[in-house]
Amino acid sequence: MKKIVLLFLILICLVSCQNSNQQTYVGTDISSVRMDTAFSLKDFNGRIRTLEDFKGKVVVLFFGFTHCPDICPTTLTDLKKTMVLLKDKASAVQVIFITLDPARDTEDVLKKFIPTFNSSFLGLTGTESDIDKVANQLKIFNKKVNDGSKAGYTIDHSAGLYVIDKKGSIKLHISNGQKPEDLASDLAKLI
Repeated sequence: MKKIVLLFLILICLVSCQNSNQQTYVGTDISSVRMDTAFSLKDFNGRIRTLEDFKGKVVVLFFGFTHCPDICPTTLTDLKKTMVLLKDKASAVQVIFITLDPARDTEDVLKKFIPTFNSSFLGLTGTESDIDKVANQLKIFNKKVNDGSKAGYTIDHSAGLYVIDKKGSIKLHISNGQKPEDLASDLAKLI
């Protein structure tokens, strides 16, 4: 009987030790999902950028548009706060905003808009087909909708962040509205 109890305790210890090595995240771990994260888009300085340019950094991908009245600026503000919370670790994170509105979000518009949140944030654009390709690869819903405004349209789109680890593999999906403290905690675990 003592041997059975001892074996049971050893088994519990082994299982506990194995589980303690696994990271837990506030965001959803999607590392087992096969997704093509490759892109080749132009940054707001006119330079063609690919995911390879950011190997060694944790990348946060966010799709949106500069004329967005609420979700996009709020998310960028939350990412700004996240970078402050990360302190000296923030330099190991690259936030990338990919426009869903390349007609209005020119390089100049992105260059004026994105760095107002954080000077390290990058805005990427491309042709409509380039943007659609990347959005489709990452299952980002987006649709131009005539809203009767002076601008003529808005864009309905998925909200949320994709986090890519330092090796260039997709790791997390973080839902819209996640607190900066939780974002910073998840990113710090990947740095």
